[in-house]
Amino acid sequence: MNPLLPFVLLGLGFGYADFEVSKFERLAAAEISSQLSGDERTVRVNAVSSGLALAWGELESAEIDARHFSLTQLPFFTEPWRSKAGKLGMLHIKLRDFKLRGLLINELRADIPNCRYDLGLARGLKQFRISKSGEGTGSVRVDEKALADYIVEKYAEVKSATVRVYNDVVWVEGYGEFLIVNTNFTVIAKLTPVDGTKLVLTDAKIYFDWVRAEPAAAKVILDLLNPVVDLYSGLGLYDAISVTDVRLRDGYVLASGKTRVPVKPGAPASR
Repeated sequence: MNPLLPFVLLGLGFGYADFEVSKFERLAAAEISSQLSGDERTVRVNAVSSGLALAWGELESAEIDARHFSLTQLPFFTEPWRSKAGKLGMLHIKLRDFKLRGLLINELRADIPNCRYDLGLARGLKQFRISKSGEGTGSVRVDEKALADYIVEKYAEVKSATVRVYNDVVWVEGYGEFLIVNTNFTVIAKLTPVDGTKLVLTDAKIYFDWVRAEPAAAKVILDLLNPVVDLYSGLGLYDAISVTDVRLRDGYVLASGKTRVPVKPGAPASR
């Protein structure tokens, strides 16, 4: 037996693994892109295999990087009824400059460990489906102009608005036609996470034409505006991120917390 044969076979094995990873990257990127809108959208998937461990479905990591698109819900979910034979050590998600249900999001990032996927489906039909998600960390960043546009689009009573974000305060000015009054208004408040999925104005000072609003009138405005953003039902992120911290700095709202790939709505029980 040629003493170099084992090394040749090993090299061929690694070459095959690289070929399979490249094919996986192309197919996964194309599948995700098909669920997004926008002529300028780009999607890249980069995967790192565990060498020959790819033969039994192990990937060290995969990164999904997409930008310049719009959508009404996340392009991927956990489908717990599927096989969990494939292993994915770490899933990195970077979604940038995209619009989700009317809100322009600068960046959504997540690093999620210990995921599983349907290996048979990936090999047979060349489709990548996550069947189990671990829990990681991540963040969502939105700039002040995008937040102002979202408020005007979301609330019919608010006819115009500008937002400034700095020093842990959000400052909303605009014109509104409310049940109680038609007026220029100003809201100066903190933005606080509630239940992990809602961003709510708290410790608010509210003015009508720069006269401090009476408590009853201020409550009407706050009840209308809150929650400013509902990540679960308003944006359709479900439990993809459970917000534990909100930072208001330099024109940006940065909400961070625990992340996971959410279970697909209406999914049957896992097996």
